[in-house]
Amino acid sequence: MHDHHERFGHHSPHSRGGGRHRARRGAIVEAVLTLLDERPMHGYELITELETRSEGRWRPSAGTMYPALGRMEAKGLLVSAEVDGKKQFSLSDAGRERLSAVRAERTDDAPEPWDEHAGGGRGDLRRRIQEIVGQARQIGRFGTPEQITAAGEVLDETRRSLYRILADDTSATSNADTQVDTQTDTDADTATSEGAD
Repeated sequence: MHDHHERFGHHSPHSRGGGRHRARRGAIVEAVLTLLDERPMHGYELITELETRSEGRWRPSAGTMYPALGRMEAKGLLVSAEVDGKKQFSLSDAGRERLSAVRAERTDDAPEPWDEHAGGGRGDLRRRIQEIVGQARQIGRFGTPEQITAAGEVLDETRRSLYRILADDTSATSNADTQVDTQTDTDADTATSEGAD
């Protein structure tokens, strides 16, 4: 009998861009079961494999991965063996049964656990905004006049594109741009010209 509501707590994945995400509860368990269904792996290999498959968006820390592996092994979902001095994990029969149950509960179009961090959430949007602001400030402080001008043009086009998304009507673009120019020019100029005086 398997408790499909079992969870091992929250985890804090991060991206190479500096943003951090919080995995949903249970994602680490599903990810480990799925990866070990392909081949046995040791803990660090699982960490790097998740980072690779998520394109850097999710890299569980050792403090997250190893306790989870220990709990999964204690519950009989995994078995381990020493291979070249490292503790290598593989699925037990109970682990394969658990994975089959997890897959049966998922819809056909459900993403793999590591793809759930591919974006689309508010946290991911905030991370991208922070990255853009940071890059714009760098250009404002250290960029050449040409780079500052080019960055301003990119931000202007980005602003217009975002407003088109909000308006959901490309025919309203001209009017929308006029309405937001006076409100947003100051913010864009601040990001690109900070330190450029």
